[in-house]
Amino acid sequence: MLYLAENMKYLRAGKKMSQKSLADALGITRARYSKYEYRLAEPPVDILIRLARYYAISIDDLITQDLCLKSRSHEPDL
Repeated sequence: MLYLAENMKYLRAGKKMSQKSLADALGITRARYSKYEYRLAEPPVDILIRLARYYAISIDDLITQDLCLKSRSHEPDL
């Protein structure tokens, strides 16, 4: 899961959410969510589905794309 942890942090920060509030939205504990962001555990498929639905993106993008880099490449040059 190449970019999953970084994408989880990036997407959560973009919504200005705490780990606790996102964990609540996903129906899991903050400690469990934290393990995914810090690469201490990999989320099961059902959590990947919930994350993808929550952010309205594909699981493929969530796992294999550097969303932070992708978003910077779409910013206009100043």
